[in-house]
Amino acid sequence: MWLNELKNDPMKKTDTTHYKKWDKRAEVFDKRSATPEAVARKERILSMLTDAGALKTGSRVLDVGAGSGNWAISMAQMGARVVALEPSSGMIEILRQKIDTLGLDSDQISIRQQTWQEVDLEKDGLAGQFDLVFSSMNPGVCDPVTLDKVMQASRNFCYLSTFSGGSPGSRYTELLKQITGRTLEGRTWDFIYPFTYLYAQGYRPLIDFNVWDLDREDTIEQAVENILFFIQGMTDVTPEIREKLTAYVTGKAVDGKFYDKQNVCQGVMLWQVA
Repeated sequence: MWLNELKNDPMKKTDTTHYKKWDKRAEVFDKRSATPEAVARKERILSMLTDAGALKTGSRVLDVGAGSGNWAISMAQMGARVVALEPSSGMIEILRQKIDTLGLDSDQISIRQQTWQEVDLEKDGLAGQFDLVFSSMNPGVCDPVTLDKVMQASRNFCYLSTFSGGSPGSRYTELLKQITGRTLEGRTWDFIYPFTYLYAQGYRPLIDFNVWDLDREDTIEQAVENILFFIQGMTDVTPEIREKLTAYVTGKAVDGKFYDKQNVCQGVMLWQVA
């Protein structure tokens, strides 16, 4: 099922440079991960990990797609030894600043600047080296090959979270179809695909769902850039596409502000490979 959907996915899975779009959004991403609602979701998941025995003092953790360190920092502070894998220079800059500010050392948290696709587990000495391989909302784990790699790096637990029932960008599907003439919605990152893939292999993950409302209030320029962010990697953003999208956002704006709201569902799962 997953492989069939991947054949029609507009996102170019073979393009390992798409992460660069996160460089410009690193600060925005970091601020959103620090909101009270985001912190509450994080605490709930950390409790899930500790209750299951997946995260303990001394646990060796690989955080795949660590971003600005939202998870890696917390796990290191809880006594884990974390390897933060992240390709975006913008994200790593913020992560390094946090490490320096908190006085964490390299035994507590270390950084590898790579995409998950670029990692060679055997060559890099990472195969079966981690008590927990953790991937939270990371588009780098996007197909059976990259999910298998998560399990190959683990000697015990694996954690994965993705959107369930549509990503924040899915609310723009019809709009972008009108503007570009194409359906630009990548559905293969939905929770159902990795879950059924694991289930078919005999795994029975512990699963949970987090649901929240995503409210946005942006300037016209911010709103245009936010919407364009979701289609980067699916199509070329031409001046014509930008012009049409700007006209749409301007028409919907109130006093120069574009308001947007969506109900978001995140599926999470934790399972053991050994």
